[in-house]
Amino acid sequence: MPGGHAVGDMIEPAELAAIALGSNMGDRMYFLRHGLRAFMDQGVLTQVRASAVYETLAVGAGAGGDFLNAVVMGRCALNPHNLLAACMRIEQSLGRDRTLKGHGGPRTIDLDVLFFGQRQVCEPDFVLPHPRMFSRLFVLQPLADIAGDFILPTQTESVQFLLASLDRTAMGRCVGPLEC
Repeated sequence: MPGGHAVGDMIEPAELAAIALGSNMGDRMYFLRHGLRAFMDQGVLTQVRASAVYETLAVGAGAGGDFLNAVVMGRCALNPHNLLAACMRIEQSLGRDRTLKGHGGPRTIDLDVLFFGQRQVCEPDFVLPHPRMFSRLFVLQPLADIAGDFILPTQTESVQFLLASLDRTAMGRCVGPLEC
């Protein structure tokens, strides 16, 4: 879209934001790379840093195949709700079917806003910082790749410290860089 933002998106001073990317259907690397490219092409994120991509086991009944996971971090001039809306538009453009209910189900692309500056949001369908990221190896490992010393909102320890406190035996293998 020309100008990079949808009509009605509110432009604010750019804040540091991070988004987790995951895929466990089809050409998983294609979906991750095109998700990253969409953030940049649409001007949703600037000064983007991308982690390596990790392959992790899918968990739960009906979860589908193994996931590829990565994290991107950059400056965002949208407000948090418009960033979430941008994530959902990108998911839809890449074939995400939100009619499949439940966490961990198969998906072409899953984009989760992890944090947005130091902001905290607590709504039924949107919580910042992401409430489960602090215990997810498949989020903290890629985030540590690009911001290991960063202290996440509501936390007092660095990403690297939080990662070290988790059982890393479940971490999948690094499959390479997230490049678009």
